[in-house]
Amino acid sequence: MEGMNCIDTHAHPNLSAFNEDREAVLKKMQTEGVAAINVGTKESTSQLAVNLAATYEHCYAIVGLHPIQTTPGQHDEEEIGEGGKAFRSKGEVFNPDFYRQLAVEPKVVG
Repeated sequence: MEGMNCIDTHAHPNLSAFNEDREAVLKKMQTEGVAAINVGTKESTSQLAVNLAATYEHCYAIVGLHPIQTTPGQHDEEEIGEGGKAFRSKGEVFNPDFYRQLAVEPKVVG
C-alpha cells in the first residue's frame, strides 16, 4: 500500500473505547503512514471492522467470534488483566452464515 510505513496487524478501533475519537485516530494513522487490520470479536465489531475497511484505504478487517464473547457475564480487570477495560458479554452464539457473508468482502483478510 503506497505511503504506508508500517502495519498494525491486530488493531481494535472498531471497539467501543474508540466511539468518541475513532475517526480522528484513523485519520491520524493514515497521516502517519500506519495501516491497520481491525479484528472483530463478535458480530457487531466484525461488521464495523468491515465497514471501516470499506471507508478507509489503509484499513483491513478480520472477522470472527472471540471465545470470551460466547459466555454471558461481566469481564473485569481480574480476568482481562491490569489496565483492561471491564465489559459485559451477552453470550453470542456463532452464526456461520453471518461471518461467511462478511468474509467475501474484498478487504477482509481473515
